[in-house]
Amino acid sequence: MWLCLSRKESANGRRAEEHDKQTSACSVRHDAPPSHVVSTDRNSPTSDAGEPAVRVPARAWVAWAAGALTYVVAIFNRGTLGVAGPMAADRLGVDATALSSFAAVQLGVFAATQIPVGLLVDRYGPRVMLTTSLTVMAVAQTMVAGGETVSLVLLGRALLGCGDAMVMISVLRLISAWFPTTRTPVLAQLTIVAGTAGGLAAIPPLAAALRAFGWEPVFYTIALLTTCLIAVVWVGVRDAPPDALSPETRRPSEETFRSALVAAWRQPTTQVGLWLMFTVHFPVQVFVLLWGYPYLTQGQELPEATASYVTAVPLVVTMALGPVFGVISGRRPRWRLPLVLSIAATTTLAWSLVLLWPTQPAPLTLLFPLAIVLGLGNPAAVFGLDIARAGSAPHRVGAASGIANIGGYTAALLAIMLIGFTLDQSRETTAEPDLADFRIALATQFLVQILGAAMLFRCLRRSRDVPH
Repeated sequence: MWLCLSRKESANGRRAEEHDKQTSACSVRHDAPPSHVVSTDRNSPTSDAGEPAVRVPARAWVAWAAGALTYVVAIFNRGTLGVAGPMAADRLGVDATALSSFAAVQLGVFAATQIPVGLLVDRYGPRVMLTTSLTVMAVAQTMVAGGETVSLVLLGRALLGCGDAMVMISVLRLISAWFPTTRTPVLAQLTIVAGTAGGLAAIPPLAAALRAFGWEPVFYTIALLTTCLIAVVWVGVRDAPPDALSPETRRPSEETFRSALVAAWRQPTTQVGLWLMFTVHFPVQVFVLLWGYPYLTQGQELPEATASYVTAVPLVVTMALGPVFGVISGRRPRWRLPLVLSIAATTTLAWSLVLLWPTQPAPLTLLFPLAIVLGLGNPAAVFGLDIARAGSAPHRVGAASGIANIGGYTAALLAIMLIGFTLDQSRETTAEPDLADFRIALATQFLVQILGAAMLFRCLRRSRDVPH
């Protein structure tokens, strides 16, 4: 059914493409702020980008703040399995492969729902989708809190991935609707920075809370706090200013989900964004979401407190450098791809040094720089969303962002499963994995990075209109 197009859909797709020809130039040039924020004075001061200075209404900041707060909660919920992994293994009596399946299912659902979520955000708006996401995440954490079987916890993590998937795309749609285009890269990075605070809370503080209070009280509390945020979002978020809904920013009424998806995928910028995120985003996700903490405690034999701080370093780097990357993306778009490729190469080099270091365990003077380099992957990955959004018609920002966002999490899913499978194959049947097992298993992520780099170069060779 998916492969069959009716004549009506084909005609609708052609009309949508004709509509795009009239509207896409505005979205690619980044030179036209939304109507509600343009300057009212021709002699008003100009920004560094050369466009008139603009005033953003307070309502825009309220909407963005509510969306960013939702992203904080989503990232916290996403990262709860990292330090809770060993406790989950003991509670449920599972091995490394089963433990990795929790994160893999979560990321798999996240990646699989990106395109549907993007289309739904374009159709129903960020307010509805953010409210739905918080509801789903609260239900998911309730299931995890009370779950004493693998199947129930697995279902909870799957629902968590579904709720998490709705957040970032909704916030990006809010930013595009409320703010001038020259500010969108910086605000996207500031959203990532805000979310990173949630990621930090999911490492040392969560580890301490689990040790002090145990599994069920902590996860029930997380579910309750997530529920409380629903009212904040419903009151604070509006999809767009009423006077900003011009025909160019509305989705054509006759466009189907399929035609919108096909049109978004055909944009070269969307494909470049996907493979850029695939290449640069997954190493930090693998390290922070699941395998960094067990590697540091079981492989490198670091104390739990030290391991939690090393695991938190990438998030601190993201918070510190995210705004800088946003300014670069907004003002120097041709720097984006060289930076991404440099960071991917440096990540490979850093992991190679740690895994091949002749005296093991590796010293902290190597582990901390590795964590710093991994942290660069988060803000660099947002370049993929910026590129996809820049080449998309305004009414397809959600679809293009969803397609691009699949890349990083699909790569993380592949790497997490590869590492877990290799750990179980290399270690003895009843023993915990040791450092030698981790060195072999973590090296498998290089295969994922090679695949991503090859596909990224292939897309770049085929497209000439991507800023690079």
